[in-house]
Order: sequence, then structure tokens, then C-alpha cells
Amino acid sequence: MNKPVFLSCIAIKLKLFITSALVYLLSACNPFIHTTHLEEMQTRQTLIMGTINSSLTYSYDGDNYSGLDYELGKKFATYLKLKLVIKEFDNLDELFTALENDEIDFAGAGLTLTPKRAEKYRSSPPYYYLSQKLVYHKGTYRPRDMSDIDAPINVLKGSSHEENINESLEEYPDLVIKVLENEDQESLLQKIAEKEIEYAIVDSTTLAQKQRYYPSLAEAFTIYEKQPVAWLIRKAQDDSLYSAMIEFMGNQYKSGTIAKIEEKYFGHIGEFDYVDTRTFLKRIDNRLPKYENLFKKYATPEVPWLLLASISYQESHWDPKARSPTGVRGMMMLTRDTAKFVNVKNRLDPEQSIQGGAKYLSQLIQRLPESIPADEKIWFALASYNIGLGHLLDVRRITKMKKQNPDSWADVKENLPLLHQRKWYTKTRYGYARGREAKHYVDNIREYLKTLTWHAQEQEKALKIEAEKQAEIDRLAAIEQAKQAKIEADKQAEIDRLAAIEQAQQAKIEADKQAEIERLAAIEKAKQAKIEADKQAEIDRLAAIEKEKQTRAEAEKKAEAEKLAAAEKAKQAKIEAEKKAEIEDKIKAIELEKKAITEKMSK
Repeated sequence: MNKPVFLSCIAIKLKLFITSALVYLLSACNPFIHTTHLEEMQTRQTLIMGTINSSLTYSYDGDNYSGLDYELGKKFATYLKLKLVIKEFDNLDELFTALENDEIDFAGAGLTLTPKRAEKYRSSPPYYYLSQKLVYHKGTYRPRDMSDIDAPINVLKGSSHEENINESLEEYPDLVIKVLENEDQESLLQKIAEKEIEYAIVDSTTLAQKQRYYPSLAEAFTIYEKQPVAWLIRKAQDDSLYSAMIEFMGNQYKSGTIAKIEEKYFGHIGEFDYVDTRTFLKRIDNRLPKYENLFKKYATPEVPWLLLASISYQESHWDPKARSPTGVRGMMMLTRDTAKFVNVKNRLDPEQSIQGGAKYLSQLIQRLPESIPADEKIWFALASYNIGLGHLLDVRRITKMKKQNPDSWADVKENLPLLHQRKWYTKTRYGYARGREAKHYVDNIREYLKTLTWHAQEQEKALKIEAEKQAEIDRLAAIEQAKQAKIEADKQAEIDRLAAIEQAQQAKIEADKQAEIERLAAIEKAKQAKIEADKQAEIDRLAAIEKEKQTRAEAEKKAEAEKLAAAEKAKQAKIEAEKKAEIEDKIKAIELEKKAITEKMSK
């Protein structure tokens, strides 16, 4: 189902210009002075762009930032003499909430300017147009129109696709719409490629890019034609940022900058060739690895290895024995003269061919006029590699004749086919050339380069995921090891604790046992001591008794002895007394006898 574009580019520009002029005149009459949005930005010296990560709008590959909105936003910041600050959001709801809450100055994320969005927000002039496609997996059922859709249609929450498809429900009430959060168009397409979902609505630009990576993606039909893409800003009280944006976009259109940026991101995307794309993707896996190190070895500052590999695929499909009817041969399809010029002895030797092609292309880049922008020189050089430097210079002259920019690849590319037309090639120095083929040649290489870059990034992501997975495994293993070590340590600690308890218990038992032994020994000792004491006491008692008995016996004996002695003494005394008395009696008798004798004598 197609709908007319609700505003053409000219109508939008005219409306914005008139609105801007009216607001400017009204504000000039306002006696009150307010700080404008632009003045606030100049005070903080930043321009804040809200966006969503995608290869078309804004992305970072680890070395460089890229994306159409990013590049245009960078130029807008330079135009305002401010520093661009990027705020990245996970989904459209978060992006629009941030815009409404004054967290960002504008939203630049490849946003389709729908009627509802135009009512709610102000917008820049469109900087490109796209259509909205219903996508399905090639080889499955293909709906031909809205009434033919037999499965849920997947759209992103808050997207223009959701807004537009919801309007179709009135006409097609049986449609089933599945609104997905925290997804993007690229992830929707990946889900279709992997058959996780059947249908999705995406932008034509995104589909054209991703078909080179997922060739199974196919367009069922166009739902909406030519939808304008623009930056969105809040509906504020002043028009300072709004006016600056309109003026900036006008200048970029006038200078050809927008055309140049569009050519960079869309110019090489032609008709999708399913077979060629599938063949290329297969050869990336089964042929490229054999020569990848050679491309990396002979890459130059001007010709990175992915570009060199893309050129080689365009030339020979990575076949070292490739040969054309014109006599060019090898991986880089060098002519004899070119091979001689870059000192290649054997054009069929892959290493020599890749080295020679890289050297020759680098020299072509260095020979190009300095006026050509550095980021576009490679496309000029590739065209020169295909048709010769002289014919490329002829096209630059034709471009100048047409009052276009000979240093712009977008303009020169447009004029390459003129080398087929007698009207133009007769005005050149080197004459007729296959300019159409050269244009196709460069576009093909750019497509191959885009796919190879994506493939390399996917490989890098896969390696990173694998490394993160391994790191997670190692982390979990370390945690498990630490856990096991802790369990073992805890177990050993528990064993040690129980052993210590057991040891303490055994020590206590031994101590208690020893104490009991000592207590019993002490009791026994005390008992023995008591026995000994009692025995000794008994001995002492008996001894005392014996002593007392002996003493008494001795006393009695003594007494008896004394008694006997006394008796003896008394007896002796008595004897002595008797003896003395006898003696005295004798003496006395003697005396008496003596006296009697004396007296007798005396007589």
C-alpha cells in the first residue's frame, strides 16, 4: 500500500523558512530579553545529539566513529562552533523521552518525518528520502500486498513503521502487529534471516545494506514510498536552534556536502544480486583465509587490507590464475605494462600480484590532485585503476565543463558514463573509455568492502564474544576453583576444628583422667598417708602404751626395786641396825667385859 508524501522537500523548506522569518520578526519586537536555546548551547559550548547505534546513523568500530547522522551532526557542531556530544539510546522511546525532557538538543537517528511527529516536534529540512519495505525470508511464502500477509508483522516500538502500519488496521483489520522493544532494524533483519520471525517492516536503506550480509533477506513489497528523513527538535519558545538548523541544511545542500555524504553511504548500493552475494559470502569463508595474510602483509597506509581484498575479489574473485580476454592476469589482474612498472615478474604468483597491485594503487592515490578530499581519493584511484589515470582526468574535465565539482566523487561518478558518448569523449584528451564499467567497478568494490568490513567486525565480535565467553568460563572456573578451595579450606578448617575439638576433648579427657588418677592417687596417697598415719599413730599409740607400760613397768619395777631396795635397805638397815646393835651390844659387852677386866685387874 502506497501513500503520498505528506510534505515535499520544497514545501517543508518554504514552511520552515516562513515560520522562522515570522518568529524572528516577532521576537525582534519583544521588549523582554530571554536567553535563547542557542545561547544556552554556546554557554556550555556543546551541541548534544541524541541517536541510536546503527551502521547508517552512528557507530564506532573500535578505531573510528561513522554514520550519516554523526558526520552531518559533526559538521553542524563545527558550523555553530560547538563541540558535538553524542548521547546514545537503546530504543526510540528513550530517545524521544530524552528529547522531550530537554536532555538533548536534537534527535538525529535516521528518523522518518511522519505527520504525527511533525505535529509534536519541529524538524530540519529532509536530508534524504527512503521507502518502507515489508521483508521476508527468501524461499518462503511472499505476500504480494497487505491483504496477502498471513503472519504477524514485526515493527519497532515508537517507530514510523509502527505509526504507519497502525493506520492500515482500519482498512485491514485482520493484520496482526507485533511491536518489539529494545530491538533495532538490523536485529529485525537478522531475525528474519535466521527465521525467528516471518515479516518485518524496515527502511529501504537498511535493507539494501543488510542484504549484502544476509542474502536470504527479500523484499515482499513497498508499503510506503519516499518518506523524508530529518532531525527533530522540541517545539520551544524560541527559534534560535531551529533557524540555525535550517540555514545549516541549506548551506550543506548548496555546497554539495549532503550529496557527498549520501553518496558515501548510499552511492555504491545498486541492484541486489542474490547469487553474487551468496557466492561472495561463501568465498569469504573458503577462499579468503588462504590469502588474507598476504593482503595484510602488503596493505599500505593508502590501501588497507580489506580494501585490497575487495579490489582483488572484483578483479579475479581471488583466483590467482584468473585471466581476461584482454590479457590481464592474476589476483589483481595486472597488465604486462603495469606488472613491469611495479616490478612483478610472475603475475600468476599470488604474493607478487597482491604486492604489485597494492603498490600500483598507492602510487595512483599519490598522483591524484591534492584538491581531492583525502577520504574520496581512493574512489578516484579505483576508477583510474580500472580505466587509466588519463581517462579519469578526462572525466574531471567533463565535470568541470558541466560546472560541477571535479573534486567531488559524487559529481565525477555521475559523469563517468559520458565517456561512452561521442558528444563528450571527442572533447577529451584520451577519448572513448568504458566509463559505465568503471562506475560499476567502483560501486562493486565499495559493496564488497562494506561486506568484508562487516564480516571482519562480526568475526571480531565473535572472537570478542568467544574471548568474553572464555573469560567468563575462566571467571566461573576461578570462582568454582575458589569455591572448591574455600570448601576444601572450610572442610580442612572444619577437620582441623573438629580435630582441635577432638584433641582438646582428648586432652581434657587425658587431663581429666590424669586429674582423676592424680585425684585417686592423692586420695590413695592420702588414704595411705592416713593408713600410715593411723598405723604410725597406732604404732605410736601402741609404742606409747608400750612405753607407758614399760614406763609403768619400769616405774613399778623401779618402785618394786625401790621397794625391794627400801626393803633391802630397811633389811640392811635393820641388819645394819641389828649388826650395829649386835656390834654395839658386843662392843658394849666387850666394854663391859673390858671394864670388868679392868675393874678386875684394878682389883
